Amino acid sequence: MNPDDLKQLLNHIDLLEKRITLLESRTLHDVKVQPILKVETESENMEFSDLNISISNPFETNFGEYGLAWLGNIVLFFAIAFLWKYFNDAGKPLISAIVGVISVAGFFTLSHYFRRNFSFLSFMFNLFGFVILFYIGLKLHYYNDKPLITNQVIATSIILLIIVGQLFFAFKNKSQILAGMAFIFASITAFASGSTHSFYLISLLTTVLVMYSFWKYNWWKALVIVLCIGFLTNVIWMLKNPVSLIKSPDDLTYQFAFVYYSIITAIYSLVVFRKPEKAFSSDLILSVIMLAGISYSAFLLILVVKHFPDNFVPFFTLISIYCITFSVILKLYSPWKYTPALFALFGFVAISVTVFGIYHLPDSFLLLTIQSIMVLAMALWYRSQIIAVMNTFLLISLILAYYKISGTLQAVNFSIPIVAFISARIINWQKKRMNIKTDFLRNMNLFILFFSLLYATYKGLPGQYIALSWLGITGMYFIFSIVLRSIKYRWLAMSNLMVTAFYLFLIDLAKIDLIFRILAFLVFAVISIIISTYYVKKLKKNSNDQYAEETVNPNSN
Repeated sequence: MNPDDLKQLLNHIDLLEKRITLLESRTLHDVKVQPILKVETESENMEFSDLNISISNPFETNFGEYGLAWLGNIVLFFAIAFLWKYFNDAGKPLISAIVGVISVAGFFTLSHYFRRNFSFLSFMFNLFGFVILFYIGLKLHYYNDKPLITNQVIATSIILLIIVGQLFFAFKNKSQILAGMAFIFASITAFASGSTHSFYLISLLTTVLVMYSFWKYNWWKALVIVLCIGFLTNVIWMLKNPVSLIKSPDDLTYQFAFVYYSIITAIYSLVVFRKPEKAFSSDLILSVIMLAGISYSAFLLILVVKHFPDNFVPFFTLISIYCITFSVILKLYSPWKYTPALFALFGFVAISVTVFGIYHLPDSFLLLTIQSIMVLAMALWYRSQIIAVMNTFLLISLILAYYKISGTLQAVNFSIPIVAFISARIINWQKKRMNIKTDFLRNMNLFILFFSLLYATYKGLPGQYIALSWLGITGMYFIFSIVLRSIKYRWLAMSNLMVTAFYLFLIDLAKIDLIFRILAFLVFAVISIIISTYYVKKLKKNSNDQYAEETVNPNSN
């Protein structure tokens, strides 16, 4: 063997011996340590046994680590707030400010000191450090009878700098809680400012940052919380201001409020362009859109009732244009399939309000009824079952409201059955396209057709022609049943015939002239006989077909 190879082999053997020795020493050390740890654990259990406390209890450990950390920081915050108030009420605002600065520095120092061994406690000190910093900054001018800074612009700028610093650390450390607190502080600052433009500009900027955090870090909890708080602050701000727009020289105040809040809501609606990910579900996107829509609707209701009872048409016209346009864009580019339908529905509701504002009641019912066909056409293009369902129930609500309020306009009376008939045909024709699996919507429209057509002819024709017109309607239903090959129209024809029979015997016998009575009964008899012969032929055909089948296949049963 080569001497060099032998030397290399010996070196490898030496290294293996050293490794084995090291492993043996570590094993012995573990064996010696385990009994000690066991003794310590047993002694610790004995220490808490008299108190009936189990140190392995998750509730106790969670409360001890997290609950007490929260409680201690909250109590410490109130102590500092009371100390600040004591010096401020004593006429020493500078000393109170110094107390605040020292307290903030203390919180951040403790956070830094505990960062290695007590991570959650360190986080809590850091969080409440920013809370105290914002509280002191807010109290420099706002909600203070003896402010240290009297200039509102300077005071607001200082608060915004504090919030920007907090957001910087939140984005740097990817802390949703810290960012959410900063967004809440921004909403409070906007409300405290009192000015319309500063309130909405800060709110607008906050909304942009919230959407940025959602887009970049998936911070949807902060998004939902800020959306709710923003709505509450807007409502409180709107109710707080007692100025009437119509009589006020500052007429643009609430118009600006409408523009600002519309832009804010439009920014929230951009969540529908976010691609699906595991971090959030489609239900989350739907919740955000519904929450934003409900908040915006409530805001509009307060704005219109309080300040624009007679001048709301321009607002809803703009809303309808935006929603319909945005729904088309979503149909083309959004990955979430249900959102275009929601915006389209909201747009059509805005159109309905606009029509009502222009023509008022009951004249607006005609256009609102015809609009139902437009909505159904939109449902076809969107392939949306939601739009079709909502359109049917909105049509029913509209019809009931019309019959209760007026019911005397002949154009509306006859447009309702026409719209119901067209809607029933469209739904039956394209129910696969709209993913409609039952006949419920179609049956509802046929139900509307049946009663509304009876009502329209009853209100629109002289008494002596009512029975004749109903018999004509019966014949029309019967013809539809043959042409369209639908049993539903035969049932309509039979039901209409029965209603006509009751009307003839209970009302017409006592009211109409003899000649019209004779004519009505003759027409009734002819139609009854024709329908009877149709059923006889149909039954015979069915029985013959069944007999032929049994003859060909005698063992089929």
